[in-house]
Amino acid sequence: MFRLPVCPHCGTVYRYRDTKQAIIKKENVCYHCQKKFKARIFPYLLVGALIPLALCIGFNIFLLSRMTDLELLPLFAATLVGILIIYLIIPFFTKFKKINEDIDEKLTNRKS
Repeated sequence: MFRLPVCPHCGTVYRYRDTKQAIIKKENVCYHCQKKFKARIFPYLLVGALIPLALCIGFNIFLLSRMTDLELLPLFAATLVGILIIYLIIPFFTKFKKINEDIDEKLTNRKS
């Protein structure tokens, strides 16, 4: 479930930083086999994001039950940590999809 993506052509495993850069770009080229692919965020990110979100909500409820005075800084910090965790797990829910180069060439030939 929590794995970094691989190239759909040659199976090269991409590092965390390379995956984050691939998400930003529309089309990517594998550094190993030089073939094109797209990066998509997998729909199961929602399920993966619910775990830190539930922990964050539970911790905020715990803090609210223990506080005598209402202080927003600890609540804000707990929420910020939950959002940061969700942001950090995005590359683990990314999949790379092949771009069919033959279709791209046919489309460019039709436009010409």
